[in-house]
Amino acid sequence: MLLQLNVKNLATLASVDLELTSGCIAVTGDTGAGKSLILDALELALGARADLALVRAGTERAQIIAEFDIERLPQAKAWLSDNELDQNDELVLRRTLSSEGRSKAYVNGTPISTSQLKELSEQLVLMHTQHANQKLLQPKHQLELLDEYADQGLARQRTSAAVKEWIDTLSSLHTLQADASKADAERELLGFQVEELNAFNLQAGEFEQLDREQRQLATGDTFIRVTEQTLMLLSGDETGGIISHTEKIANDVGQIANGHQGLENATELLEQAAIALSEAKSEIQHARDQFDLDPERLRFVEERLAQVFQLSRKHKIEPEDLVQHHINLVSRLAGIAEANDRIPMLEQKVTELEIIAQQKAAELTTIRAAAAKQLSREVTANFPDLGMEYARLEIRLIPNEALSATGAESVQFFFQPNPGQQGGPLSKIASGGELSRVNLAIQVITATRLATPTLVFDEVDVGIGGKTAAKVGELLTELAVNAQVLVVTHQPQVAGQADQHLHVQKQSDDDVTVSQARLLSRGERINEIARMLGGHSITESTRQAATDLLRN
Repeated sequence: MLLQLNVKNLATLASVDLELTSGCIAVTGDTGAGKSLILDALELALGARADLALVRAGTERAQIIAEFDIERLPQAKAWLSDNELDQNDELVLRRTLSSEGRSKAYVNGTPISTSQLKELSEQLVLMHTQHANQKLLQPKHQLELLDEYADQGLARQRTSAAVKEWIDTLSSLHTLQADASKADAERELLGFQVEELNAFNLQAGEFEQLDREQRQLATGDTFIRVTEQTLMLLSGDETGGIISHTEKIANDVGQIANGHQGLENATELLEQAAIALSEAKSEIQHARDQFDLDPERLRFVEERLAQVFQLSRKHKIEPEDLVQHHINLVSRLAGIAEANDRIPMLEQKVTELEIIAQQKAAELTTIRAAAAKQLSREVTANFPDLGMEYARLEIRLIPNEALSATGAESVQFFFQPNPGQQGGPLSKIASGGELSRVNLAIQVITATRLATPTLVFDEVDVGIGGKTAAKVGELLTELAVNAQVLVVTHQPQVAGQADQHLHVQKQSDDDVTVSQARLLSRGERINEIARMLGGHSITESTRQAATDLLRN
């Protein structure tokens, strides 16, 4: 539940610090005093969209801090743990809005995204705002209400998961069938291309090797001439070659190098040069011995290279990529065959998943039908106390043409205000006052099934008074036995039954307007309820009536 709410620089709320308890908490004040700002602050802390216009004029930023007790909220604890934000049973939400339009959110001091904050806040507070009446007219919302009332939406989640798996698998089947259809058209071409490349049988690295060999063979005469001339120069004739001359020079210089550092270094370099020349000669001799000037081999190499270039142009790729292209075509051809083999198996799986989805939807329909009857009875039973003695609500299930993620049916709230008066869909029959009361009855009853520990009602009692308002107060206080309830109200009969009373008051001078919010003592509550009963003139009779309204 909500333990503390601290607000700074939010519109007319300069500074508010509230400590709240369990039970029912009434929020009252004159029209325009700033009651809705308290709810705006709470909604902002829970991740609502920020409006920079809410930042108090003349200040740099607004800040809202909301502290919750989550000891009995295992789902909230699990969410915090999964996101590495857990801190025992404490949960502190902080939201800041800058005058420049920036908004930041924190959970237990750690920055998080607004989307994450909204995920968490759904498990903390359920807001019933003034827009709830119009929302109640939407079939989608009516179905969500019924499912939450039935089993907190568990059967719907199971159905949605089963339908999603079925539809996703069906989509995969359609994609595979389309691919297979396209592939069948190209199968013949692929087969021809693969067969042609199989016959050519180009090996990895062969193109590069052929290219080198062709260049060597094409310049064979030059290769032979240069290598033989070089070997002769290195080996020489009877007068010696470069190697023997280098060795002789090294020997002669070595004989006179003693004591001459420069000559000793020169001798060493000459000896190294002689060794290097000998090794070079060996490499050149080996290359010459290996080289065979074979015109037939040259012709073969050039013909195979020509085929490589021809195939690469045909397939519009580089010659060095031809081997990988061959591998890809073989894989594609095998994939077509595999796809055709997978289609029957996937068709069988789609059939099985459709049966499961239909079963889950049928289970959901059964649960909805029972919940619809029970909720209809409970809501209708509350109508007399809300000033609609003969009204009746019937929740009807309307079968859909096709199964969807929300099940096999939609829902219609059928409303009949009076006996003999034609009923119809709630959106077409109920007046504004009737819609407000129907909504209140539904909200109070469905809220008892929810795990959310804090419920907020914003002027759900508008347009009623007297005994009806007193009954609304009873309903809300009954609800507060198992949940924390905040209710913004103008009805003294509702405020009088609350466990805590939060009063909002606006003060203005020529330059500044400030809204103050604080919890009232018992004596202050009597004065506030007396004001609500009789206007700004508080008399002994209104004070006595206020005292009578307060619960012991």
